[in-house]
Amino acid sequence: MFPPPSQVLRQREGLLADTPFPLLLHALMVEERTCTLELKVRQREKRITFEDGAPVACNSNLLHETLGKYLVEKGRLTEGDYQKALAESVSSGLQLGALLVQKGLISPFDLYKQLQANLAHKLLDCFRWTDAKYRLIADVESPDATVRANTAQLILTGISTQLPFDTVATHFTFTDERRFGQMPGVESAPKLSSKDARLFQALRQRPTFNELLERTGFDMDAVLRRLYALCLLGVAGFVEDVDARTLELAQKAPAVPAHVPEPVPTPVPVPSQAPSGTPFADEDEAARNALVGAFLNHRGLDPFALLDVPEDVQPVALRKAFLAAADRFAPLRFQTSELKEKAEGMLAAYARAYGSLSEPEQNALWKKRRQAQREKARNSTGRPSTAEQFRIRTDLLDATTQFDEGKRRLEARNFAGAFEYFEYACDIDPRPLHQVHRAWARYLMKPEAHGRLVLQELQELVRQEPGLEEGWAFLGDVARGEGQWALAEDALRKAFKLNPQQRRYVALIQEIARRR
Repeated sequence: MFPPPSQVLRQREGLLADTPFPLLLHALMVEERTCTLELKVRQREKRITFEDGAPVACNSNLLHETLGKYLVEKGRLTEGDYQKALAESVSSGLQLGALLVQKGLISPFDLYKQLQANLAHKLLDCFRWTDAKYRLIADVESPDATVRANTAQLILTGISTQLPFDTVATHFTFTDERRFGQMPGVESAPKLSSKDARLFQALRQRPTFNELLERTGFDMDAVLRRLYALCLLGVAGFVEDVDARTLELAQKAPAVPAHVPEPVPTPVPVPSQAPSGTPFADEDEAARNALVGAFLNHRGLDPFALLDVPEDVQPVALRKAFLAAADRFAPLRFQTSELKEKAEGMLAAYARAYGSLSEPEQNALWKKRRQAQREKARNSTGRPSTAEQFRIRTDLLDATTQFDEGKRRLEARNFAGAFEYFEYACDIDPRPLHQVHRAWARYLMKPEAHGRLVLQELQELVRQEPGLEEGWAFLGDVARGEGQWALAEDALRKAFKLNPQQRRYVALIQEIARRR
């Protein structure tokens, strides 16, 4: 059904039109690759860092995807606080997230949650980039923060909600008589929504695609998307593949002994309790924020900084520092799996740091690295690094700027130029406002060729966003040009209802009434 992951990754670069983004994600997950995936389409660029097959960072040159703009959009930060923090971040060199925590504008725990959500937001957007070029790069730049996306969940969500339907239909084909079933022996699977679970349960009956449509009651788009995702993730498949997998697992299963001993009574489990005198710290906001703050920042610290010891630290003092650090976020102090996992991560990081500084050769190597960094800072010419240059380009790709330039060119009757900038705005942020202006500019460029297509596009957009005045106004104007007077009058009346101050709509409605 799908090419093996090793075959997908054999080609280091290509087009997402040929190798869809979810197929790449799945291959990197299965092969547990640590690498960078670079995506480019027109002006847009993204670089996704993978560690052991999971996305842990995504650098984007889209302004609205930066952490600060994302927090403003989600209402977690005001525009004024964002601008002040951004200016201070640039002048001080501090990461914006760390600065926001330092100023008390966001807690470390909330910052971690928002970083996770922002990473998912940037990655889900990539499912729309079907015309992008991709390149796999072996080099990996260590991310600033410790966040990680669940690849399987990302694939299911991205295919279900973002991937264009044409891509799904092109890369997931089968005949009407083919039957599907649940794949046995799946060790890990994404968390299913109620809709996903309903479809997954229907696969027990080994239905054809049409039978699946009938049993779920979902439309073709929803079923095909979810079936594609579940088959790609290996939790569903064609019945012949399901049967082959079942037989394979049966052959691997140990033989059942002739005599089965009587089962031993299982003792009643005693509820786990925190160590005496050590209550769980999950509900302690200060302890929770301290743990998550340390977890977020530990990647950027060398062993000396991580254990907070000087370079000439002696063995006894080093051991005491390690024990104190290990006790500060001991996993036994936390009960929820999310916090316990972070505490275990910190314990492992402290242990690695202690091991490095206890070994004379490693200790000397870290001292040399620190000295080299100090010399580099002293000899710095002020020339921006590659990362800084990428960050500067990030500020240029702002959907609002592109959209405003498109409107300026539209007013100047430069329809082709307007279309180009509206196209850029839609690339960056495909909101209906940008899309209706792009459709309107396309129509004005060549009304006789684009009229019918633009009419369909605008009707779909106002269906999605019925409160968009510009959508109804443009629909009315295009319908007038196509001679569809009833549609034009209805659209202009809806535009007028949304903005009664615009007298132009009244004049156009009266003109249509005279024509009819």
